[in-house]
Amino acid sequence: MAQSTQNIGRSFSPLQIGFITEVAEPINAGSNVEWAMEMIEENPDIKVIPVERDGTVQGVLPREVLEKMARSAWTKFWQKDLDAYVISIKEVLDATSYINKILEDVLKQESYETVWYVVQHRRSYLGIVSLKKIIEYTNELRTQDLNRAGEIQQHLLQKSETNDKRFNLFLFNHMAHEIGGDYYRVYRPDKDHILIGCFDVAGKNISGALTTMALGACFASFELFQYIGTPDKVTDRINVFIKDVNPPGIFVAAVFFYVDFALKQVRIHNCGFSPVLIFVPQSSNKITYKISNPTLPPLGIEEGYDFSDCQIIPITQGLRLCTYSDGLTDMMNIYGERYGEEQASNLIKNIHLTPQSSIKKVVTKEINNWIGTASLADDVTIMDMRFK
Repeated sequence: MAQSTQNIGRSFSPLQIGFITEVAEPINAGSNVEWAMEMIEENPDIKVIPVERDGTVQGVLPREVLEKMARSAWTKFWQKDLDAYVISIKEVLDATSYINKILEDVLKQESYETVWYVVQHRRSYLGIVSLKKIIEYTNELRTQDLNRAGEIQQHLLQKSETNDKRFNLFLFNHMAHEIGGDYYRVYRPDKDHILIGCFDVAGKNISGALTTMALGACFASFELFQYIGTPDKVTDRINVFIKDVNPPGIFVAAVFFYVDFALKQVRIHNCGFSPVLIFVPQSSNKITYKISNPTLPPLGIEEGYDFSDCQIIPITQGLRLCTYSDGLTDMMNIYGERYGEEQASNLIKNIHLTPQSSIKKVVTKEINNWIGTASLADDVTIMDMRFK
């Protein structure tokens, strides 16, 4: 009686209603319960049977209703035909209609009770589809798209690996959802100059992910054209790029570390990102610790940065630079308590002697211990740079 959805779906795009249509041969409304029962017993996968009158499908008869009718001697005696038990068809859909548009129209309605639709193709009956299936399939498509977008983001993050015997770099990203607005990238124009950038887009999920992918395209163009510029000019160009590709109101907090081994220094451009923690080794195995706060506005807000207040750190053996996105400080536990700057700073200080290979495990455990059964609201990114 019925063909599989996959068989008929081959004729349509996965985005069209025909792709998920159940092709089922209808029975006449005048048929009796016994006849309908024979049909569903022969087809155990059938959940509903289309019911037609005068050559037109008028509704569907759910399997559970048929089974209940068959068990009732009273029903068998008084009601032999099926008309009284049919759920009316809501409307007729064209098989080439796009699922998202149909769902958009359906969700504007006031009632979401059990709803079935007849599907036609080229003005002929094709099959039936339920609102429940439309919603479930739409959610499945959305999940697939988000997972694929997440794979693309992870691919972009993996491009930030670097091998240099003069320093070790650890980059950590824990997304709150399938896709997010945190991003980092390493760009190396030559052997003595390296740029490490960390970004936090003022937007979540899809909007944030679109901006991070635009940033990925920006760095890809740098690499393609082997762009070399001064730190001030590079930051300025990225700022103009962000301002150009995003609508007003979208900005990006960022911090740039321009590592210059020729001059033996690191220039920091902090554009509204979290503070940078600087650990400088001293004599007698002592270490001084200081915080470098943002000196520039986030990217995409204004043009013409003044870089005069940007900090320059001399590269010495044992120098350590760290920073983190505000997803770390803003994460909430089940009691609504914020993790905060003090705990974030203490976490970074406490892992000072932790090997970089173990930092991911330590940070992940700290995040999970703090939020417990609560949800992580924002992405967490941590950068740890250690010079040999």
